[in-house]
Amino acid sequence: GEGTPLVFTVGDGTVLPGLESGLIGMEKGAIRRIIVPGEVGYAANPDLEPRPLTDVEKRALDSVVKNPRRDQTVMFDVKVERVR
Repeated sequence: GEGTPLVFTVGDGTVLPGLESGLIGMEKGAIRRIIVPGEVGYAANPDLEPRPLTDVEKRALDSVVKNPRRDQTVMFDVKVERVR
């Protein structure tokens, strides 16, 4: 399904560093799967975007980031809609 659009400026410090670096070089309409390890993801930056919107999504993220048996790696499938 389609996700919620995330609008940000590269380098503004509001998005997970691992996600931002994976977006560099993408053009409008491009699709990419970005694997973000914990050290540049939520484990090191728990308050950055994108944030889960529902309680179910929050619990799912917590089960990865706060579970000592997992490595805190998350995956994003990203489609670029607009570049300014």
